[in-house]
Amino acid sequence: MTKWLPLIVTIVLVSCTKDSYHYPNVKEEFFTAYANADSILTTIITDDGQKRQVIDSDNAGRIAPDSLVRLLGYYEELSDNTAKVHSFLLVTAPLPVPYTEYADSVATAPLSLQSAWMGHQYINMLFNIQSAGRPHRIAFLLNQHQAPDSDGLASASFSIHHDDSGDARIYESRAYTSLPLYPYLSSSVRQLDVKISYLDYGGQTQELSFVYKP
Repeated sequence: MTKWLPLIVTIVLVSCTKDSYHYPNVKEEFFTAYANADSILTTIITDDGQKRQVIDSDNAGRIAPDSLVRLLGYYEELSDNTAKVHSFLLVTAPLPVPYTEYADSVATAPLSLQSAWMGHQYINMLFNIQSAGRPHRIAFLLNQHQAPDSDGLASASFSIHHDDSGDARIYESRAYTSLPLYPYLSSSVRQLDVKISYLDYGGQTQELSFVYKP
């Protein structure tokens, strides 16, 4: 029986709020966060690689204890490499699964890509998904991974598996995801060539290409 361990995708519609306007140092971005045993955010790593200690958070207790998560939210940069996290949404960021584990699974449902960009050890993607409200799930499938050569050049290719639970395509929502790259970034990797394929609503397979340099 095929293993099936995807995460429910975060489907939201995000807009700027009036509250964020009053804080000149507030940024709305993807970032990685660590929570302690009491589910309180202790550290964030921004997508430009800056590590900041969280001295205050308006959303304590919403994250599993002792966990590392991807978030989309508002944070305020303070002095001495500290930060205050004002609000956030969990971002779907499951670790890639070998493609062979999905060999007998149902065909993937389509997606519509709005944008994609590199973060710190992640590829961030914003998809538009047609739905009627049922839960959707996304998994990243690892098709191929080439270890670094003598020049430190490595590569990895992925497919996006979208399970729409048989949902009707009535309205469009946004889905925020981050593909983890850190499993393929050993100390000897100087450059990682990344390819990501997905099925669009026209029935065509699309491919994204990135060059990630740690």
